[in-house]
Amino acid sequence: MIKKSLMYLFKRRVMLALLIIVQFTIFGFIINQSLGYSLFWETLFTILSIGVALHVVWKKGKEAYKITWILQVLIFPVYGTLFYIMFNRQTQTKKLQSKLEKLYTLHRKVNPVDEKVLESAKSNYPDYSRLMHYLSHSGHYPVYTDTDTTYYPLGEDFFEAMKEAILEAEDYIFFEFFIVAEGKMWQSMLELMSQKAASGVDVRIMFDDIGSFVTLPSDIVEQLEARGIQTRVYNPFHPIITSSQNNRDHRKILSIDGKVAFTGGVNIADEYINEIERFGHWKDNGIKLVGKGAWGLTLIFLELWETMDSDLTEDSIKTLMPIFNESSEQISTTFVQPFADSPTDKKNYGEHVFIKLIHAAKESVTIFTPYLILDENLETALMLAAESGVDVKIVTPKKWDKYLVHLTTRSYYKELIESGARIFEYSRGFMHAKTVLIDEEVALVGTINFDYRSLYLHFENAVVLYGGSVIEEIQADIDQTINISEEIKVDSLSESFMSRLTNSILRLFAPLM
Repeated sequence: MIKKSLMYLFKRRVMLALLIIVQFTIFGFIINQSLGYSLFWETLFTILSIGVALHVVWKKGKEAYKITWILQVLIFPVYGTLFYIMFNRQTQTKKLQSKLEKLYTLHRKVNPVDEKVLESAKSNYPDYSRLMHYLSHSGHYPVYTDTDTTYYPLGEDFFEAMKEAILEAEDYIFFEFFIVAEGKMWQSMLELMSQKAASGVDVRIMFDDIGSFVTLPSDIVEQLEARGIQTRVYNPFHPIITSSQNNRDHRKILSIDGKVAFTGGVNIADEYINEIERFGHWKDNGIKLVGKGAWGLTLIFLELWETMDSDLTEDSIKTLMPIFNESSEQISTTFVQPFADSPTDKKNYGEHVFIKLIHAAKESVTIFTPYLILDENLETALMLAAESGVDVKIVTPKKWDKYLVHLTTRSYYKELIESGARIFEYSRGFMHAKTVLIDEEVALVGTINFDYRSLYLHFENAVVLYGGSVIEEIQADIDQTINISEEIKVDSLSESFMSRLTNSILRLFAPLM
């Protein structure tokens, strides 16, 4: 069975790759033949390349992307122009955004911002009041109180907590992960969810097609449906080149009855719980929300699920809303704010939240991230904070999973260190956690990496945590992690001509990584 699945996956990958190659070959042949025999075609593509360059400049977007596209068109006028036109067909993206806008409207009706809670949170954490207001009113991601939070510093701990929560499910289990791979972790969770489905619990599983492209059997949807589990594969990969294929579901959410929810960097594969070793010890983390904040993560799950479902009604969402005990007159002084980011709109919530958190820092900024590929805004924010006397620490992996991405990450070290920031590499292996801690007071834990792909191309989610004992737990994990990490010094970074040239080229193409 395993051998058959592997053969199918191999054939599928080869077939898709061949179809893409054939696609480019046919276009290349037609273009070369046309240019060889007709001045008309040569003139047409020259005009098209100029038009594409002007469109890139005119179109709203990140400057780094614009530079990369213009360079491609200038170096390869015909192929670059054709690739840009093919890649930027936006039909699917526009349809998806239209569906999401309808869903956002429904969610606002079902889950309005509690202005009393928002004002209390602003009063307790005035330095972050603008951030709270921005997410609440621009993105409609409310602040919640009456939520217990637990931090898990390793994937192993996170895994055990998720299994325990699944066993307690009474109404529904919503499961959304970027990567799902066969192994101990998946089989354990699948068996538990299957038992719950058999007992009448509404179990819904959603995973990204690219993330799980070679890690699940070909008939996984049929297998899950046979167990009574509703299944959705997000954005199935196909060989027709469009920008929508770049928009992957990188979110990671497990919701139990809307009352308990998990998120973090952990995917469902055995390396995340160190059951197998890929790049040394795998350092990841996650959080659990119990209470009203869990409903916020549940609604984020429903965003993409409902784009593939016809039942888009206010009542269908209300039936899923849990009943919480009314809190006392005294609102807690700890708050959570789950939020999501989508590549289909014009709001870069992930980037904006990072920048607002960094600008709010007075004493310290600490970051866990597997990738450090920064645009000018984020790099400037970090350097400005360090130059202003804020203790900026960034922890990245010592052992890499993608060589060119790791080299690009290291290309940012020198400027950051010279500005006063301190860079550490996790010595035991691969740092995959995505965490920000500000002034030992406010933290962010979620799925968002400090790179272009996470910030501008993927569907992501995270939770901002304002106060509470969870902040102390995150700080303790940071201290322990930094103690076993290697600090990078400027004099250890190569200053050779070839190194500088390589870094410049990598930075130029960083938006494509």
